[in-house]
Order: sequence, then structure tokens, then C-alpha cells
Amino acid sequence: MTTSKQTTLVIIGGSTSINYLIRRYAERMGYSIVLMSSSIPAEAVCALLPLAVIFSSVETLEGSQPLVAGLANCDIPIVVCSSVMDQLRTRQLGADFCLIHPLGYDNFCETLTSAAVLQGTGRSAHRGQGESLA
Repeated sequence: MTTSKQTTLVIIGGSTSINYLIRRYAERMGYSIVLMSSSIPAEAVCALLPLAVIFSSVETLEGSQPLVAGLANCDIPIVVCSSVMDQLRTRQLGADFCLIHPLGYDNFCETLTSAAVLQGTGRSAHRGQGESLA
């Protein structure tokens, strides 16, 4: 497990309304946000040591599979904004957690708390157990 608290969240994707809401919630919790393109190399994301990487939609996650594959070696939880009906699909695409629409502050806080616990415990072990997404 990491020794210092990560305070950065990376957002991948361009949904401005979701990004705005995530930014507001993150700032309220004391996190900073870094917006990145899905074409960024995984090493650049990993170098930031973020608490989590948040994909703004299932479509963004699906289109970012090379990045998702690269993040598997970094022990950084992957979060995606999605509907309840897309939870299984997001798991198959590599997500550890879902921020369920409509995105509320409580769901956001619970998800980030779970991501903080997961980080450093081995994402692959977590994903392999078939647990439900937060």
C-alpha cells in the first residue's frame, strides 16, 4: 500500500457536464483533477500516481483499451461513469468501479473510498473475484 495519500484523479474523456460534476465533487473532497486524452501513454498516467483513473463514459472506456491494458501494470483503480445496466460491460472492459448515473455526491465519495482501499492491494486479484462494482 502507498505511504502517502494520493490527491490526484485523472479523467479520461470529453463529457464536459460529467467532468464538471466530477471536478466539483473532487474539490469538495480535497482532490485535484488532471484531464487527459485516451491517447496518452499509460506510463504518463502512472507517473502522476493518481488515486484513480476515471473514464467519463463506457464508450470512452471501450475506445481506450490500449490505455486500460497499460494501466493494469500500475495498480491504479479504473472508474467509469455508466448506467446500472452497463456494469457488467464495464467490468469486462477493465473497470474496477462504476459511478452510476445520475452521479451523486454520496456515490462519488463511496467509490473513491473503495478505490483508495483497493489501491495497493492488487487490482488483478480484485477483478478476478467477480465482485460487484461499487
